[in-house]
Amino acid sequence: MYVIAYTSLMAKVVPVREFRSNLSELLSDVADRRDHVLVTRNGRPAAALVPVDEYEALEETAEILSDADAVAALEAGLAELSRDEVVSLDDLRRELTERRAAR
Repeated sequence: MYVIAYTSLMAKVVPVREFRSNLSELLSDVADRRDHVLVTRNGRPAAALVPVDEYEALEETAEILSDADAVAALEAGLAELSRDEVVSLDDLRRELTERRAAR
């Protein structure tokens, strides 16, 4: 349901026949104007055309989310944020400088 809601608000929806006829124009829309195109077959979503950098970001996100250690680290960080357990950048730099000097 999320994909349908997202794509209907964001993407240009075209049937596969129109996609074939207007492929060059649709590719330009995606590459140059960063449009999204949802291709339908028999009225149902079949494929999506998105800018390549967005595709690469989705691939990277999927890779990160498939790594249990990375997900655990993200969850731990979010929990620290919710408990307001944060360190300012200045404090972090000062601590690192002190640690280096102690070596």
